[in-house]
Amino acid sequence: MLVNADCTLYAYDKATGGFIRHEVKNVYWRENKAGNVMKSGLQTADSTTVYIYSDEVAPQSVSKDMIVKGKCMFEFDNTSPQSISASMKAFRDAHSFVTVMSIDNYMFGGNPHIEVSAK
Repeated sequence: MLVNADCTLYAYDKATGGFIRHEVKNVYWRENKAGNVMKSGLQTADSTTVYIYSDEVAPQSVSKDMIVKGKCMFEFDNTSPQSISASMKAFRDAHSFVTVMSIDNYMFGGNPHIEVSAK
C-alpha cells in the first residue's frame, strides 16, 4: 500500500445540487504532466490518479465530484442555487482541485483500493 497524502473529497449532492465535504486520510496521489503538440498548438494532457484504500468515503459522481490534495476546510453553502453558485466561484478562486473522471473499484485481493482518475 502506497501512501503519500491526505485529500478532501467534495461529493456532489443530488438532493441540493451542492457539494458535501469529506476528509480522506492515507491516499496515494500521483500527478502526470503531459502535453501533445498539434497543428493548432500545444494541448495539455495532465491527469491525476488517486488511490483510496477504504470504501467508507469514495467518489460517486463522475464529472461532478472534486478532490483537493491535502486537508481543505472550505464548506459549500448548499442552501439555495444562488449560494451554491457563489460558493463554487469562491472555491475555484481559492483552491486547486481536480474533477473526477473515472472511478474503478478494486476493493478485493491483496491491495484493496478505489482508483480515481481525475483532471
